[in-house]
Parts: sequence; structure tokens; C-alpha cells
Amino acid sequence: MSNCIVEVQNLRKDFNGTSIFRGVNFRIMPRETVSICGNSGSGKTTLVNVLSLLEPPTQGNIFWQNENVTNANSGKISQLRPKIFGYIFQQCNLIPELNVLENLLFPTRIISIIKKSDIEFAKKLLGQVNLCGIEQRNVSTLSGGERQRVAAVRAMINHPKIIIADEPTGNLDVKSADATMDMIMNLCDAHGSSLLLITHNQRFAERMQTSYVLGNASLKKLSDHL
Repeated sequence: MSNCIVEVQNLRKDFNGTSIFRGVNFRIMPRETVSICGNSGSGKTTLVNVLSLLEPPTQGNIFWQNENVTNANSGKISQLRPKIFGYIFQQCNLIPELNVLENLLFPTRIISIIKKSDIEFAKKLLGQVNLCGIEQRNVSTLSGGERQRVAAVRAMINHPKIIIADEPTGNLDVKSADATMDMIMNLCDAHGSSLLLITHNQRFAERMQTSYVLGNASLKKLSDHL
């Protein structure tokens, strides 16, 4: 059996009779860094939503740690997903009514009771991105860069196998974007998580070990696309 974390076979997604993508086959291995590059509207986010079963595929099979979960019930998927995937979004998506620590622990609260070890891990993660001591601050008082770092460590809170970073640098200047990419890659390396980067930035895409391009409803290796 393969030790891949996620594998999709002959994946297809249609919308209103049009294929967003079809014939998609790829896998993500432990500690691997992978990018999916493509223009806006090419279907990158839809592909991520399908492989993490936030949306159902039209055709094909999805395996999480060698288990075919394509047709698994929603309860099982809701329990498995936070253990497989952590998400970093372009807009951070922090909850303004909660303080930093509550935001960090929110993904854990969804699936289990918060334990002392969860709180200690959250504080450890903050220390790793130089944000010690801000646990009780409301996220509305944070700078844009601080919010980005909180969002990145929140993705790590459930010890996921894969971090999905969907255009995490889309709103940043070049210097801040480089620093954010370095931070995300360092966090993944430190915690043994794979990284799936969704981006239109080819320079960042090429930093990953494996790079794909999504366009014209098909997914190809970047080396085949050039």
C-alpha cells in the first residue's frame, strides 16, 4: 500500500454542464510540498474543495491515507477532515468576536473538548512565529501581518497531515509575501506537515517539490506545461 496522504484518481467536477476539471490524477506524500498554479477562475479552489470533500466530485475517487472516502457519510468526513487538512486563507478568516487563543483553539473545539495540552500547544505555536503573550488580545487589535501569522498557526492546531494554503500571499507586497511563504514552509517542516500551495504566483509555485498547472480543465506538471 502507498503511504500517500491524499490521492485522487480520474477526478472530474462539472458545473452547469461544463467541466471545471477532468481526468485529474495526483497524490501528496508525507512532508511533500506541492503547488497548484493557475489563472484566476481556472478552478484551483474548486479542486481543493473537492479533494477535501467540501464539495462532491462529479466523477472519480478520493483516498485519504489509503481509504476511499469518496462516498463516506458526512459525519465521518467531518471527523476525519480536521485531522488530514489545515487551512490558510488569503483573508485569514479569523473570528473577530474571539481573542487570539480562542481563534487558535476553534478548530479543535469543533471536534473535541479542549484540553490543557491543546492550550499549551497553541501557546507553543505562537512562540514559533514570535507572537508570545498575545493570547488574550482581540484579533481586531492585531496588525495585518500578525493576523496572517495567527491564521497560519491556527491551521496547525489539530496536527494536520496537510496544510492547504489558498493564495496566502495574494494581498501582500513582495517583501511581506516572501516572509509569509518562508513562515508557512518553516511551520510545515517543523511539524512534519505536507504543504499544498494554491497560487497564481509561479515563483512561489516553483519553490515546491512538485508543481502543477491547472488550465483548460486539466492538471499538468509545471515542467510539462512550460
